Amino acid sequence: MRIPAVLAALTLALSACGGGTTDTRPTPAPTPTPTTATPTTATPTTATPTTASPTPVPTRDPAPSYRDGIDASHHQGPIAWREVARSGITFAYLKASEGTGFTDPDFADNRRKATRAGIDVAGYHYFQLCSDGAAQAEHFLAVLGDARSSIPPALDLELQGSCADPPAPAALLTEVRAFLRRVDRATGMRTLVYLYPELEARYGFADDLASHPQWVRRLGDRPPRRPWAVWQHDDAGSVPGMSGNVDLNRMRADRSD
Repeated sequence: MRIPAVLAALTLALSACGGGTTDTRPTPAPTPTPTTATPTTATPTTATPTTASPTPVPTRDPAPSYRDGIDASHHQGPIAWREVARSGITFAYLKASEGTGFTDPDFADNRRKATRAGIDVAGYHYFQLCSDGAAQAEHFLAVLGDARSSIPPALDLELQGSCADPPAPAALLTEVRAFLRRVDRATGMRTLVYLYPELEARYGFADDLASHPQWVRRLGDRPPRRPWAVWQHDDAGSVPGMSGNVDLNRMRADRSD
């Protein structure tokens, strides 16, 4: 028959091509292609973090700093200066002279003891309105002597007890300026000027003498309205180590004279 012959021929052809043998080796898995894409990285935030700022506290000008002091003469009698110093008094103006011939009898002793107690001391001169200014300056300087002070000397200008007929403003101002020039030059300091309110009301020297530091009397807790280096705020104070009423003063710690 023809069909078996055809099948025989086909079988022979397959044998020649190796098709009769079955390959049982496993087919290797395909090698994965490596990923070359750059990994995605989150960019860090560079913005400055927001922080709540504290509410600024309003600033206030610091209160002026004062030194406490007194002024005194032989009228106060004996003074226990160490007690005075312990009470907080740091400076004292002591009457040294008056006119062209008077010297306070307790000035030298008070100055020595107050200085030893650690108090800054300066002398003041009570001006006689009807007397030569330069001559009064020489007397004052003679009483002060060679002693040095860290605070300036003072000139006390008042109406009481000077003369029966006070001079005209221009004449008095000339004598006062002569006194100041001489004392300033001798001490190397600008003399402190005390203008008692009655004298200032009559003569109005505050502006004329504005180149000198001024010692202003204004009793009470309210500072003077015009510029001052020393403020006399009480004339009936009490200080340990002293008897009777005492004049109390404040000195500006920021004074530049």
